Amino acid sequence: MSSPSSGGGAYTNYYKADKDAKANPKNYAAASGAIKAAIADGGYDSSWTRAVEELVARESSFNSSAANHKSSAKGLFQFLDSTRKNYGGSKIDWSDPYQQAVAGLKYIKDRYGTPEKALAFWDKNGYY
Repeated sequence: MSSPSSGGGAYTNYYKADKDAKANPKNYAAASGAIKAAIADGGYDSSWTRAVEELVARESSFNSSAANHKSSAKGLFQFLDSTRKNYGGSKIDWSDPYQQAVAGLKYIKDRYGTPEKALAFWDKNGYY
């Protein structure tokens, strides 16, 4: 198993992805593959990989089936029902990590511009 790839940007608070990749290698492999494919297919810079993996680790520990019992948040990116509706709704197979990653990348780009800015927001608020 390879560990989360190093990424660019000035952001440096990476602490969860490496830990979760080692603790959950099967989940990490599936999520990381989906994230990398979605980054490549969507034309995003490959430097997004590490920051997106860190964000996903913080949100779901790379578990594409993760569900928050306190809210409607689900999946790798812990999309709420309203966010899922705005980023594909029933047109997306939300059980597919790749489709979750495609939607997650669009959300990050729309709301924050970069995954490093999403992580900086997460650092201040405990969510993104």
